[in-house]
Amino acid sequence: MGWGAARGALLSAAVASAGVLVDGPALAQTASPVGQFNDQTQPRTDPAIADKPKDPVRVGPLAPWATEMAARGLTFDVNVYDFYQANPTMGLRPGEQSNSAYFVLSMTADMQKIAGISGGTINFTQTFFGLVRNLNMAADIGDTTVGYQPPFNPNFARLSLFTYQQKLLDDRLVVEVGRTHPDRYYGLPPCNSINSCFQDMFYFNAGFTSPLYGVWGANVAYKLSPTTYVQAGAFSVNPNTNGLSGYDFGYERLAGAVVMTEIGRKTDFSQEAYPGRVSLTGFYNTADHEDNFKTALGRSKGLFPGDPALQKSGTSGVVLTASQTVWRADGGAEAANPHPASVSVYTGTGYAFDPTIPIRFNSFAGILLQSPDQSRPNDTYGLKANWQRINANYADFLADANFISGGSGAPFSRDKFIFEANAHIDVGAGVILEPVIQYVVNPNSFWNPYTARRPKDGVYGGFTLVVPLGTLLGLAPG
Repeated sequence: MGWGAARGALLSAAVASAGVLVDGPALAQTASPVGQFNDQTQPRTDPAIADKPKDPVRVGPLAPWATEMAARGLTFDVNVYDFYQANPTMGLRPGEQSNSAYFVLSMTADMQKIAGISGGTINFTQTFFGLVRNLNMAADIGDTTVGYQPPFNPNFARLSLFTYQQKLLDDRLVVEVGRTHPDRYYGLPPCNSINSCFQDMFYFNAGFTSPLYGVWGANVAYKLSPTTYVQAGAFSVNPNTNGLSGYDFGYERLAGAVVMTEIGRKTDFSQEAYPGRVSLTGFYNTADHEDNFKTALGRSKGLFPGDPALQKSGTSGVVLTASQTVWRADGGAEAANPHPASVSVYTGTGYAFDPTIPIRFNSFAGILLQSPDQSRPNDTYGLKANWQRINANYADFLADANFISGGSGAPFSRDKFIFEANAHIDVGAGVILEPVIQYVVNPNSFWNPYTARRPKDGVYGGFTLVVPLGTLLGLAPG
């Protein structure tokens, strides 16, 4: 998500959750609202990985030491996420490839065991980036949505999480403050592919950074019932965050805050025969942003890129995320089966109230076949379609930028469509492979607007490899 992961995240789970070559938000992804996801310390990790067994059995060379440390209140984990992508026929420069790996190291301190503070936890996550090839992939593809385009990471490492979390009222109220990320709490992705399951509204309109690029923030979540929650939070907006390590606090520039709210409901197979989840998320970014089309001198930003930017104040929007199980092979008879063969449908739909931000509307919908082979309960296979509409004045900017760069200046379509097939395959020993292939119609040139090239319709392909190294070494339960 390096990873702004995760779109890894981790991502994703991301994360992501999740790529920037300019001073703007990074593409990436994930989250963890309440309940079992509150303890997730890496973006967009599949719940099967993030939700460690209740019985902390560790197996591996470091298991004795890790078990002893856990008894003292310190637990550790390491997860590796490798992102590969290629654009054989689509985008601004077809035929390119990229790779980026994220080594996500986590530590949790149980303050009950260490200091007698019931419900208190200190969470820490550090990310290292490696196995990098082609940091220019975002400009090669250009498009806002296609695939997972890892952000440019000038630093080898990044502080991703450093928070104090306090659970109160029988764990119904959870407060977390410190270095964190809104993607860990809001709009949890409903689909099962780190590489392609993210909501652009959060990254381009709300102004999320990449998920493993921690910012100052605070979040409060409250469980209204075992299945229903509300939450609210505020997170800093720090321009040029990709150039920072996360520890250089005195060098950050605070441009504003992203204020988030969400109400949601989530069930699983232990609670309902046909579980689902739904969340409604609202955001408001108080920071200034550039107008889509005009400069401060009232001229076209595309035709006069040297003009000072026209600044607009604040932007807002809403995102609806939902999934629902609609079929299961056993008809609900096997109540004790946590992974029945089943089919679910899902969507993530967002609308921006602001016409001065590039994206006005983004909606994806898909279908997911889960656990078709009961001997492989973690496998899933899916199909998805994504429709995105950009604001009319941003389409005009892209056309003008293309023209001034020597292109035709032909109009850009406001509407883009992506058709996708994806899978989540349990390789064994907790290792997960997530391949995805997409066909894109009417891509845009968001990441590289000043080019004479025109983005081509075509095929994108990639995969994410997730390796739970901490579990394999015995640091974490398996």
